Amino acid sequence: MEKTPLDFYQELSQDCTEALGQDRKQYNRCSFLRGVAMLCVIGACVAGYVQNQPLFYGAGALALLAFVWLIGRHSHIVERQTHHTALRDVAKAYLDRSGDGWKDSPVDGAAYLSEDYPPGRDLDLFGKDSLYQYICAASTPFGRDCLADWLKRGCGGLPEWNSRREAVEELAEKQHFSAEYQAFALPERDAKKGTTSDVWDRFLHTEGRRPVFRGLLLWVLPVLTWLCLFSALLGFYPQIGQIGFSCLALVQLGTALLCLKGHNQQFGPVYRFHKMVLPYRKLAARFAQETFKSGYLRDLQDRLQQNGGAQQALKELEQISGSIAARHNGLALLLYNALFLYDFHCAKRLYAWKKAYGPYIQGWLEALGEVEALLSLGVLSQVKAVHTFPELRDAAQPFLDAQDLRHPLIPEERAAGNDFSLRQRTCIITGSNMSGKTTFLRTVGTNLILAFAGGAVAAKRFCASPMAVCTSIRVEDSVSEGISSFYAELLRVKTIIDRSQSAAPMIALIDEIYRGTNSRDRIIGARETIRRLARPNVLTLVTTHDFELCDLENDPRTPAVNYHFTEHYSGREIRFDYRIRPGRCRTTNAQHLLRLVGILPEEGEGFQ
Repeated sequence: MEKTPLDFYQELSQDCTEALGQDRKQYNRCSFLRGVAMLCVIGACVAGYVQNQPLFYGAGALALLAFVWLIGRHSHIVERQTHHTALRDVAKAYLDRSGDGWKDSPVDGAAYLSEDYPPGRDLDLFGKDSLYQYICAASTPFGRDCLADWLKRGCGGLPEWNSRREAVEELAEKQHFSAEYQAFALPERDAKKGTTSDVWDRFLHTEGRRPVFRGLLLWVLPVLTWLCLFSALLGFYPQIGQIGFSCLALVQLGTALLCLKGHNQQFGPVYRFHKMVLPYRKLAARFAQETFKSGYLRDLQDRLQQNGGAQQALKELEQISGSIAARHNGLALLLYNALFLYDFHCAKRLYAWKKAYGPYIQGWLEALGEVEALLSLGVLSQVKAVHTFPELRDAAQPFLDAQDLRHPLIPEERAAGNDFSLRQRTCIITGSNMSGKTTFLRTVGTNLILAFAGGAVAAKRFCASPMAVCTSIRVEDSVSEGISSFYAELLRVKTIIDRSQSAAPMIALIDEIYRGTNSRDRIIGARETIRRLARPNVLTLVTTHDFELCDLENDPRTPAVNYHFTEHYSGREIRFDYRIRPGRCRTTNAQHLLRLVGILPEEGEGFQ
């Protein structure tokens, strides 16, 4: 049997579980040996003191070396455990997308919902149980922002789109690289919500302060302090050494305390993200190691190598942030500054780093985030048996042609695929309640959004022309602004009509047009709206319960076509196949539903 992409993640999960079992054994063994080594050090020192034999001290020194080596070994095992755990979590996230487990993902993109972008809510692009939550493989704030921006804006043109789609397709084939890349970024996802993006923003947009002390002065005082200390300890002019050491240490400490407030402000952001630099360094290193065919991905590699390289810059920042974090302990702060002018050295290193890399670090982090966004756009190709990478073609008039088109958020065993084609037409869709009209609009819109972003779509074949996606599906009233749901819909539709006046191609998805008013006014308003949208640059899909609108198919002023969904009955049950068919609907189910819930009496019966 041919392997599917999900088989890779199933095997990866199993391999990581087995590796973690081995890691735990090695961890326990290393901990035990470390304890034994420390006991040997203590025992050798005691024996050497009691027996007055240098041989025991030599044995103790060897045991101490073994202890130090075991500490390094222990750290290596912990790092390997962390990586295997992260890889297993990545594999689990892909496997969860074949069911409903993905709905527990902490990254749902709700922050990207806005009133000025209706498709975000209408098509469930962002928020709880959204497309963003389903496909997002980004853990860094830069990757999450990039993915949201691409879903909203699409691509700037076909050359850019082709380049991005090619990169998405190549990454989808590099499953091992993709899993490792996501695993390295996971610590950012698990950080407190909002912390990393806010702190990075503060750090990146705060200019470095020129150090108070520079040059030889930073070294002269500490060197003199230590010379005085050694002089006192070794007996060379001990009184002068003690006095000199005390005075110089107090001068250094006093100077550090005078500048403490400024240093704390400068080091503040670094305290909070110093552990987060490591994931970015690993991302830069892993991305640099890979070989790519895509021009887009090679360009990203070049961007990350410019001006000294992101990997080297992040490595230096990791070292600097670790040094700054070491002073967080109050005793260490006093001791380090009294002996080394520690804060001033840290400030000097941080200032030099910002001067060398400050103008480029934002671009590097965004480039690493773009890779995460590209991985996210390829998620459907990893978890859906029915998927394809779409085709976009320039055309004089907008068009859409899809085969076995499905909603990406519906599990495949329950998803109905539809063949659908539309060119410079208004499509009027009728059908009973719950037959699938609204879901079909969302299916079309969601897959278009994915296609225009450069991602895989849920279809066997998908070809379209570039166009803006405008929606009026989930319209709500506003009590605070005194706007009814009907008036809110009018405003939304008016915006769509206004946008259609330009020559820019677009598709309008309107659900249950003017549902908030009486049938007579609704039909009059809907007819006029459809006629206004009947332009060469506009595709329109409208769902309605008003069969009168189906007559527009015969209106020479309106190039309209009718489609419908239907149902069949089995006893008291209503069953739907969610297949779209040409022509107008001939059935209704409202009365049957009213009888099912007991509001209308059964046929032949009456209420008592």
